[in-house]
Amino acid sequence: MAKAISRKRVLIFIVMLLFVVILSYFFMFQSNYFQIKAIKVVGNQILSYNDIKGLAMLELGTNIFKVNPQKIERNLLTSPYIKDCKVKIQYPSTVEILIKERHAVAQIKYQKDYLVIDSEGVVIKKDSYNPQLPLIEGLKIEKYEIGKRLSDIFEKTSLGELLLVVEETDFCTTINYINENQIFVQTKKGINIAFINPSDIKYSFKFAELILKDLSEKGYHKGTIQIVGDGNPVFIP
Repeated sequence: MAKAISRKRVLIFIVMLLFVVILSYFFMFQSNYFQIKAIKVVGNQILSYNDIKGLAMLELGTNIFKVNPQKIERNLLTSPYIKDCKVKIQYPSTVEILIKERHAVAQIKYQKDYLVIDSEGVVIKKDSYNPQLPLIEGLKIEKYEIGKRLSDIFEKTSLGELLLVVEETDFCTTINYINENQIFVQTKKGINIAFINPSDIKYSFKFAELILKDLSEKGYHKGTIQIVGDGNPVFIP
């Protein structure tokens, strides 16, 4: 008798559990409560909201439990303008997309066109000459791929480090890369900067930037700021 009652209780428990599971499924996947009502995009300046929403392949009204953040991130990273991204699910009905974009820092001539690159040497697009961007000379480009680094020369080199600081300025017109020991920068102010055997090109560039400002205020519009190694800059009129 006791065993029969015990089996009956187990059966009732299983039926109730099954009912709760089915009810939960319908509530989670069929009700409007968990449908996406807002898609937030944070950090975009170049790409529009609709651009990013289209890349994400995400639509309002989609059940939030069907959203795969990793898949959306992979979709977003197919754009050469997106450097990094993160998708966050905010239950019950919001998806937030955090974007870190690539910004055009310089250009390199390729045949009749120009390849626009970011501070890591990644090709963002092929375009016509842009007078607002510094032109990198001295590199031989045989092939390229949009969204990929143009050359390993931009990785852990003086040229790569130089682009990181050039990104924060707007006075460079040409970067002439001879080799790792000789890099020459032409500026809009008419005064050039020569880096010879640079040991810390970021520091040297910041130092040269201060000198350039001082020389411009004193009325100099030609000459060269020469920095050898980690030594003090020398101005050659």
